[in-house]
Amino acid sequence: MKNRVVSSVCFVLLGVNLLSCGGRQKSAAGNGVQVQDSVIAQAMEKDIVSLAPLETGEVFLKDQDPFGEVVELKGQQIVEPDTFIFKTSEDRMLLCSDSILVQKNYRAPYFVFHYPAMTYIKTVGVKGNGPDEFLIPEVVPSVDKEALCCLYERSNGRIYRLDKELNQTYLYTLFPTEKWGVNDLQEIGKDEFVYQSGRYIRTIKVEGDSLKEEKRYPLTLRFARKSPVLGSLAANPQRNRMVYAYKYFKIVKFMNMKGDSVRTLNFQQKGFDDETLNIADGLDANVTHYMQVSPTRDYVYISYSGRTPYAVGSDNDKGNRYMYVEQYDWNGNPVRKYKLDNFSISMMVDGRLNRLMLITYYNDDPYFIYQLKD
Repeated sequence: MKNRVVSSVCFVLLGVNLLSCGGRQKSAAGNGVQVQDSVIAQAMEKDIVSLAPLETGEVFLKDQDPFGEVVELKGQQIVEPDTFIFKTSEDRMLLCSDSILVQKNYRAPYFVFHYPAMTYIKTVGVKGNGPDEFLIPEVVPSVDKEALCCLYERSNGRIYRLDKELNQTYLYTLFPTEKWGVNDLQEIGKDEFVYQSGRYIRTIKVEGDSLKEEKRYPLTLRFARKSPVLGSLAANPQRNRMVYAYKYFKIVKFMNMKGDSVRTLNFQQKGFDDETLNIADGLDANVTHYMQVSPTRDYVYISYSGRTPYAVGSDNDKGNRYMYVEQYDWNGNPVRKYKLDNFSISMMVDGRLNRLMLITYYNDDPYFIYQLKD
């Protein structure tokens, strides 16, 4: 299947030279996603509201409806007459600035786009297993204001900085040995990263020629000690918060950056079947709950399936495509629940413009925009 690239996300202001090179600068006129300067200005003026202390403990929400009425949204497909052709492959989007989005693609390894027009700028990196090449790429949020993001190669643990001129610079090897099990890597301070590996949320900090690793929080659930703890992690150092959403349990944990103050939201409906661990592809017999956490400055958005992969595939084939997105504040208070008219494991939420974007794998033009409620 071929897809036309017209969107992906990463926030960073680039100079005029970058904004005028490598691809045409187009408005999104005609597809309903144009953004006025006044809207952007108003969004940028919003002050950060201080968080109340985190209320710790476990909140049981089984069979409860803390979100109220589900908000159903219809996506607007971005269709460009002048397209960049690509094939979706485990794509992930990162909004790196007000005007730049970076998307990882196993075949690329990285696409860069103007945002919000979503016009193609260039492909960054070389696909391969040679020096400074990318075989299994990941795009990593960075706290460096002089950079767009970090680029991480899972096969060798090497990490690079992507600057505003779209040049990649090797920084260091974070994981000389434990590289394959590193998930949701994110920079949280200068040369310090948080990630999920094994049954823990962990941090790693580069100190000269040494690496300091620390276990921040154990993810094993007391009632399911043998079950996998796969899920999605996101951090907001500015708010002193992390969130972890479990894939095979309807459970979300909010915590401070130290991991010693935790609030657990337990919506659990049905347990994980440990017997499926002994069956080839047995995990797919279990319901997938949470898929991806997309953090913004003020809120957390978590995509939710609630079905097995087999059921999702069957529904998609019948044209019954849908998914849910749950919105929380950073203290774990439910805000709103959306039902979208597409299904995707890759989404991005722009907190400034209050909109969500999906990459779908079953459309030639794979990008869909959803305007969220204020």
